[in-house]
Amino acid sequence: MDIKQDLHIHTCFSDGALRPETIVDRWKSEGYKLIAVTDHDDIEGSRIAYNYAKGRGIVVIPGIEFDSCDELGEEIHILGYNIDYDNKALKKALSEVKRWRAQRNDIMLKVLNDMGYDISIDDLIEVNGGHFIGKPTFAQVMVNKGYFENLSEVFAKVFTVEPEIKSIVKKTLRSDYVIRLIHEAGGIAVLAHPMQQRSKDESDEIFYKRIIRFMDRFREYGIDAIECSHPSATEDEARGLREYAAMYKLKTTTGSDFHSDNNKRVYR
Repeated sequence: MDIKQDLHIHTCFSDGALRPETIVDRWKSEGYKLIAVTDHDDIEGSRIAYNYAKGRGIVVIPGIEFDSCDELGEEIHILGYNIDYDNKALKKALSEVKRWRAQRNDIMLKVLNDMGYDISIDDLIEVNGGHFIGKPTFAQVMVNKGYFENLSEVFAKVFTVEPEIKSIVKKTLRSDYVIRLIHEAGGIAVLAHPMQQRSKDESDEIFYKRIIRFMDRFREYGIDAIECSHPSATEDEARGLREYAAMYKLKTTTGSDFHSDNNKRVYR
């Protein structure tokens, strides 16, 4: 019998809004039996949720979502499940990624200040206690200060159009290395939301051919599973992903990609 599960959830330890304990309690109350907290490039929220869930009638799988890059794209996300939180290679890689993010945040803060936005490091820390600072954090501060109405407006009018912001490069680990790292930590590597790889104005015919080549490459890298059910995929697309996974004996996963009640990740 299938159990109710959600294997893609974010907390305030990355760009989500809720505490890990709140996630466990809410998902338990909604009848979920199996979940995974998969914060971006961070394991602390997952570890808290894992420990908090013990004895509460819900299982939390140790998880993470890595941002990665490859010749096929700069924003390729890879989920890792059943990882060893204390794996030395994993902890070293996450420390390096955290250092890269801090350097990028320093640059972004200066650029936004130079553009006339009155933002301080204290403003950023106030959003979620400093657990995570990234573009969504900057956007939230800009909304809080009244510069924009909502997060989408910040991204549409600043982050995706202003040359000064677009030139700030996000440094990430290579996709093939991330998969090896997850395996070294005893985990299962999952290609997250493939349908999000679609480019703006890309036709169905071109995209579907390209996504097959994309997934073929990741099979060569050693990916174990594909996230088939996700808000970015229609029912037909999810079915197609499951058929691809079955053809190559890959596992499949499902996830809401929950961040907050105001950001449900509805793509279509």
